[in-house]
Amino acid sequence: MLIVAIASACTDRDSVGISAEDAADASTSTSIFHADQTFTTDSFIAAGWKKSKEYDTATVPESTEIWYGFFNQKDIEIRFYESHESALAHGVPHAQESLQKDGARIGGVNTVRTGYSAYAVVGNAVMMCELELSSCETLINDLP
Repeated sequence: MLIVAIASACTDRDSVGISAEDAADASTSTSIFHADQTFTTDSFIAAGWKKSKEYDTATVPESTEIWYGFFNQKDIEIRFYESHESALAHGVPHAQESLQKDGARIGGVNTVRTGYSAYAVVGNAVMMCELELSSCETLINDLP
């Protein structure tokens, strides 16, 4: 029943259908947006996100880029993947793992940060959101 509710929520947010296996993997995902689109750092910058520091992708296997930055005075880390499917298959487990880690880890680098409490899969990217999903939703809504 949880998967059905999540699948309904995902459909309402412009996502395309995903396999039952992917739905199960994404069942603990906060939200899925724009599944049919591919984004770059420039897409997020155009929406108002301020990129600050790039992290080594070796710390998050299968990612192609990892950037830490800010939007509306909130920390937002964006992890890019080759495709939406890759973001679901590889990015979601890493995002879930990151949420469970202590507050001293960001992008695989030990540093001080406020903490991520939510994430969103946005096309080919996984966004780590400070405090709550709403920290990312305004940025997502402003994407070109």
